[in-house]
Amino acid sequence: MLLFGSSNSGNSVFRDRSVLTSDSPLDTPIGRDDEIERIAEAVQPLTRRNPAENLLIYGPAGIGKSTCVQHVFGELEKHSRIKPVFINCWQYNTRSSLLTELLIQLGYPAPRKGKPVDVLLSKLSEWLNKNRGVAVALDEFDQLEDKNKVVYDLLMLNQEVENRLGTVLISNQLPSQLFLDPRSNSRLSLYTLQFEPYGSERLEEILRSRVEQTFQPGTVPDEVIQRVAEQVADESGDCRKALEMLLKAGRRADQEGKPELSIEDINR
Repeated sequence: MLLFGSSNSGNSVFRDRSVLTSDSPLDTPIGRDDEIERIAEAVQPLTRRNPAENLLIYGPAGIGKSTCVQHVFGELEKHSRIKPVFINCWQYNTRSSLLTELLIQLGYPAPRKGKPVDVLLSKLSEWLNKNRGVAVALDEFDQLEDKNKVVYDLLMLNQEVENRLGTVLISNQLPSQLFLDPRSNSRLSLYTLQFEPYGSERLEEILRSRVEQTFQPGTVPDEVIQRVAEQVADESGDCRKALEMLLKAGRRADQEGKPELSIEDINR
């Protein structure tokens, strides 16, 4: 019985399958130039110690929202003194856990549990007064339990400190579904940026770039890439699903000892 590898392990269609995972982004997101420019425009004032535009980015899953913010934050860190912080609210979905994680990413050896919120906010205020501006992205913001309180915390903090704090919220839900109270909405002065799902042409462009890095030359015919792009564009425009389809088709080709992917692999 063959437990590991495959019968044609020396002739795999893959070069580096990790490139097809959703946590392996391209150097520059494809087809999102306008969105990237708008995100950069929102956080740019921080570099001059001015208030940033608080931005809510929304749209369906798998269409590049987080990837674009991470790209802008990476450039911000390389070309300015601003400290970017990226927090996923699936993992840190309470007020105290999120503020603690923010402190930890800023370099404080804060414990995961046990500190009152006012102590956490005091430490954040101390850091901002002594160090530099911060751009905070709250990914999956709709999963946060204490949305109104966290927004209020960040707003009040920003009014009291020497160096500014800018906020980017990322959500799969529409702004009207986030249930921020009127006071938070008013004080946040929230700008919005909608991401539309990928069309087939854009998905095809993304997939071709990934295929070059993931598969051996000549193992993924053009018609396979086109089929995946068209099918996913019709269903959702979710780039993660397109990458997953190629990954599964490649695994099947390896298991069956085939030299290249086929439309049949995609259909199955």
